[in-house]
Amino acid sequence: MDVTYRLKPEELTDTFFKIMKETFSGKEVSITVEEIQDETDYLLSNRANREHLLKAADDMKNGRNVHTMDIEEMEAMIS
Repeated sequence: MDVTYRLKPEELTDTFFKIMKETFSGKEVSITVEEIQDETDYLLSNRANREHLLKAADDMKNGRNVHTMDIEEMEAMIS
């Protein structure tokens, strides 16, 4: 069984570890800790990507380049 827990260090409580022990009782587990980069920061970290996203957000806010469709159009795109 693979399980991914995404949480902040302050959420690593005794209760969390108790649940982990109960869930994986008798099994060997591997624990990897990695820092999660904020998705928005990541997307905005590249200059070209940032400019593209900010322009797209401005376009949407101002009603430019916005396409709306009803459910039938969406279903037609899938089929």
